Order: sequence, then C-alpha cells, then structure tokens
Amino acid sequence: MSAENWVDFVKGASQTIHSVDPNVQITVLQSDFQGQKLLSDISSAFAGGCGDCIALVDTASIAFTKAIVEKAQEAGAKIVTVYNRPEDNHPWDTASDAWVANIAFDATQIGYMTGKSLCDALGGKGKIAALGGVPDNPPAKRRLEGLDKALKECPGVELLDTRFANWAATEAQSVTRGWITRFGDDLNGVFGSNDAMGMGAIAALRENGLNGKVKVTGGDGTVAYWELITKGDALSTVHDDNFNFGAYGAALAYAAAVGDVKLDQLTHAQRDFYLKQKLVDAKNVGGVLEGYRNVDLTKLSYQVLKQDFWAESAGQIGQGDMK
Repeated sequence: MSAENWVDFVKGASQTIHSVDPNVQITVLQSDFQGQKLLSDISSAFAGGCGDCIALVDTASIAFTKAIVEKAQEAGAKIVTVYNRPEDNHPWDTASDAWVANIAFDATQIGYMTGKSLCDALGGKGKIAALGGVPDNPPAKRRLEGLDKALKECPGVELLDTRFANWAATEAQSVTRGWITRFGDDLNGVFGSNDAMGMGAIAALRENGLNGKVKVTGGDGTVAYWELITKGDALSTVHDDNFNFGAYGAALAYAAAVGDVKLDQLTHAQRDFYLKQKLVDAKNVGGVLEGYRNVDLTKLSYQVLKQDFWAESAGQIGQGDMK
C-alpha cells in the first residue's frame, strides 16, 4: 500500500482493533482500483465462513459493492464500506445483517472548497484545467461536480479541459505536460481531484519553471502535499482525517460484531454518513502539519470511540450523492 492516506487509514483501524486485543490478525488487501480483483480476493478470504471477522472495505467501484457485502453476509462477517455505495443500495436494505455502515468524505464539498480556493487565488479571472480520478467512480464524479459548482459562482474562470488520470501522479504529470504544450501561458491553474494528481501536475510544471506560478489544488490532505503548500508550489487541499476514517469504520464494525450496537436500532444517518473535513492552504497548513506529526493515536482506542461512534460525523450522505 503506497498512498499515504490509505496507510493512515490502516493505522487508525489497527489502533482501534488492537486496543481491544493486541493479538487480532489484520489482513490488508490491495485492490489497485480493480473491483473484480478485490471481489475475488475477498471471496477467498471469506471462503468456508468467517463469523468472527469484520471487514473495512473500499470496493473500488459501485459495480462491486453489492456483491462484496453479500459475500460478507454469506460468511457471517460484519462489513463497513467506504466511499463506493450504489445509489440504490444502502446498509439497511442490502445484506442488512452484515452491512453495518457506509462512510465517506463529502467529495462534492472537496471539489467545491478547492475550486473556490483556486478561483480566489486567481482573483476571479483566469483559465484552468481539471484532473479527474476514475470515470465511473462516484467520488471522482462528485469532486468534479464540486468544481463545477465553484465555477458557477466564479464566472470569470474558464475551464479549458478535463482529463481523467486515475488518481495517479504519473498519469497526471503526463496530462499536464500536454496542457503546457497546448495552452502555454493561458494555463493559470490546475484542479487536482486528489493530492497525488496535484503532485503530478506540479512535477510537470516544475520541469518548465512554472511551479508556484500556475496554481494547483489537491484533495486528500497528505503530508507531502501540505509541504508543497508551505513551499508555495501548491495552493490548497482538503484535510480528510484518515486516522479517524479507519478508526471509526473499524469501531462500528466491531461494535456490531460484539453487540455494542444493534443494527436494527440505528437510524439511516448512523449507517450512511460523511466525516468532517476542512480546507488546508497557506493560512493554516503549519498548524495542520504540527497536529499530524504529533497525533496521539491512543485517542482512537475502542473504549474512547465507543462513547460516541458518530462524534466525527458531518451528517447523512444525501440522496443522489452516490450516483
């Protein structure tokens, strides 16, 4: 696992589960954004039943979510999904004894906050290009919709082009090189749907001495990207607390498994919700970096989170948000 946000996600989940039992075995499966591969790996992991298992899963694509939660139900496991839920499937109406909850960050808000930041940095006038994630992925769609919402409020900024770079720095770097050649001095900003693609764009700009001159946003909140903000190479990103993300997901799955929560007694807002997030830019990046470097993971113990499993909830996921 290479992406910093997923490393932190696993650390948070591990901290919570090992606070209950340090000897619990934790298996990490990597999908490489390939839903079929993940479904196959999970099917193998659940083969023969897994009644004492909990799972915390990004299903990679909405096309595989239903099959994966049904596999968990067949195995007797409890599962919490993150990010990818089909619009017409919910934890309370699909494999409802196994599917505990779906948790996400508000991708539309991510795109909107960083899009507004880009507009403000350009003084409300300029030309930008946008890097999207994966075409059929709801968070990727929502982040671009957030940008669109920001641009509607900022009519002086023109979107020149949108390309998908699969959340990857190398692909984003290649796409941005093409934009530099194609648009030249007309390119004033690059909207990166996540930090990795933002860093790829910055790498391409640096090759041409344009880093810091062409404004670039990200969208996950990684240390490497925050450091680029301190140097002036990056404009902004959104801090998604991935320690919390993994910890609260694992805590809810465990709580359902041991009976600390009764699934049929939970509201829809307790089973399908966003976590809190915030914009990070030059004004607050120093404090964010300090907080991350001095994070106290012991606060993510199960006994602490059990006091309020929804302390970091930003509200129920809205109708239409998962399309």
